[in-house]
Amino acid sequence: MWQITRARRTVAAASLAAALAFTLSACGEDGNRSANTVAGQGSESGQGDDRARQPKEPEQPEKPDDSKVIATLQGADGISLDVTSATRDSGGFVTVNGVIKNSSDTEYFGTDFWTGPELALQKGAGGGSLGGASLIDKAEKKRYYTLRDTEDRPLTTLGLSSIKPRSENRVFMQFPAPPKSTTEVDLQIPTFQSASLTLTDA
Repeated sequence: MWQITRARRTVAAASLAAALAFTLSACGEDGNRSANTVAGQGSESGQGDDRARQPKEPEQPEKPDDSKVIATLQGADGISLDVTSATRDSGGFVTVNGVIKNSSDTEYFGTDFWTGPELALQKGAGGGSLGGASLIDKAEKKRYYTLRDTEDRPLTTLGLSSIKPRSENRVFMQFPAPPKSTTEVDLQIPTFQSASLTLTDA
């Protein structure tokens, strides 16, 4: 299920062309994605949407180090996510790598919730994914959603139909990078508790 490959860079580049148009159209879909967020103005609750800022192609390491856990998000029914890196690339992307674990003896089938409630994203992901993840920049009062390509496929691990019992699954997510002055963000994923991440430079 390890999906961090060179193909992701090609998908990332293709996503940039449609991202601005998506940002404008998304304003009518979600109350949290209002006209203020398109202008880059965050709300007091940190709900700003900065998908309009589209950086260059990311420089994603091929083999992230899984030995160091920088944060853990607890999910439902024995599911957890150990975040192993949150890296700001020179092209203006943040790539979050981690390992999803199922510590229970029961297969977990709630992965569709991780894609989030947006219908276009659900269709693009085609099932369980981490497309519903977001980074919260409390200092700038902005929310950064996962990047996506022109067919609304999120630039995250896809194909998460279920999580096998006692299994570990390497995953990734890519977001627009917040300003360099921001060094800490909160990672939020549906059904998981949020956790703070310290951003490092590639």
